[in-house]
Amino acid sequence: MNKLKSLSPAVKLIIIVLAGVGGVIFSREISKGVQNGLFFCADALIPSLFPFMVLSSAACKTLSFKGKRFNNITKKLFGISGNAFFAVITGIFGGYPVGAVSIRELYKSGAISKSEAEKTAYTAFGAGPAFLISFVGIRLLNSIEIGVILLTSQIAAVITISFFSKHYIKHDYNSNNEIKIENHNNILVTSVSDAVKGVMEMCGMVCLFSAILSLTEKHFGVYANLLLEVTSACNKLCAQKNVTLLAFAAGFGGICVHFQVFQILKDIGIRKPIFFLWRIIQGILTSAFTVIQLKIFNITVPVFSSVSGTITPALSGSVIGSIVLILTGVSFLYSISGGKYVRNSRCSK
Repeated sequence: MNKLKSLSPAVKLIIIVLAGVGGVIFSREISKGVQNGLFFCADALIPSLFPFMVLSSAACKTLSFKGKRFNNITKKLFGISGNAFFAVITGIFGGYPVGAVSIRELYKSGAISKSEAEKTAYTAFGAGPAFLISFVGIRLLNSIEIGVILLTSQIAAVITISFFSKHYIKHDYNSNNEIKIENHNNILVTSVSDAVKGVMEMCGMVCLFSAILSLTEKHFGVYANLLLEVTSACNKLCAQKNVTLLAFAAGFGGICVHFQVFQILKDIGIRKPIFFLWRIIQGILTSAFTVIQLKIFNITVPVFSSVSGTITPALSGSVIGSIVLILTGVSFLYSISGGKYVRNSRCSK
């Protein structure tokens, strides 16, 4: 990342010019990709995540969460305080990136330290029941059983990496701090405002990566989806009845979601290579636990039911266009990583 920051203005200008030229040459494909991204945001992302983001923000702002009551248990098992474990729970059941939102709110309220917020960010990551059960299980696979198996496998994976991460990442605690109770008259307004801003940032990332996928998917197939954007990956893998790789995709999350987490936690400054490594481990564990449960309960994959052809970006473009759009993504990563770490910034920042 430091190499990206050290790029000369001339190189940055060349990247911007190339991205602009690519935008003109491949405007049809890019427009189609952005349309697909917007469709997904309206059809699945906003309805499933927005309520959880409002509730998570409100909970962190209003609840005097007595996390220190659970410190002995959570520190012994996972190496984090009870307050931080609250973010892990919301990350599991709220869906990504709700866990990151909870970490940000806990950190800004003083309930957890900066180093503990960084450690928790590596584990408070999950797709959530709305995505795994409602979207993948019921809508895509016509099987609530597989949706539940994916969710429980992911929970087991998060608990596993939380347990082992205590041996590798050290931090300090704010064990005596509690979440500050804010003015109840402003809770709803500020929570909705934070959630709206977070959802808009997420939708922007989804549209960007949908545009990239519209140019890369033809050449790299489902692996481009798997690496970049989790929803289109799940849609394709369900069509292939590849539940093993589907579970990995849900645990890994995709770079699109990773960037959303980086943006939300920009004031904390998580180490991106470590975060990426934990996501790979989480994907592998989720896949392994899924295979085990499928064999134990003898469940077969039902017939795939496509939600809509527009969820998957158009299969068109070229290698040159792919390179141009990837450069755009790299420049965006540079832009979100260049912010200063300010301790007392606004929650909606």
